Amino acid sequence: MEKVFFALDIEDGWPPVGVESVWCEKVGDNYRLKNVPFFIPDIARDDVFYAEIDPVNKHVFDFEIIESSGRSVVWFMNNSDLNISKFKEKLTQLGCSVEGFPKFSLSSIDVPPDIDFDALENLVDHYENKGLDFAFPVWRNIED
Repeated sequence: MEKVFFALDIEDGWPPVGVESVWCEKVGDNYRLKNVPFFIPDIARDDVFYAEIDPVNKHVFDFEIIESSGRSVVWFMNNSDLNISKFKEKLTQLGCSVEGFPKFSLSSIDVPPDIDFDALENLVDHYENKGLDFAFPVWRNIED
């Protein structure tokens, strides 16, 4: 595995960093993302993507998803300083995993394609009402 650095577009002070590094596995000329991102939109864990690494600063500026993993990504901020241990426990019980970035009160939820999306939606709604702020940078719950 190797770290791949993505250049981020900062708009109105967000995200609070200009680059995010993620773990990737080389798959031929492509990469497979191996962790859930905090600031990179439009990509989820296990997606295979094509990107040219900029030769000057070694960052990715653009990428193309070659193979979707079917996974989704949910970001949430805990600006209300809520105790979220039960929330994280319930996410784990649903089959999700959570990574935190405490410096910015930010967490990323990796949502596998085979979970109970209704249960996840109810859980998110409950904690949104308690004061968590959510974003859905990759949502692949496609109903027929």
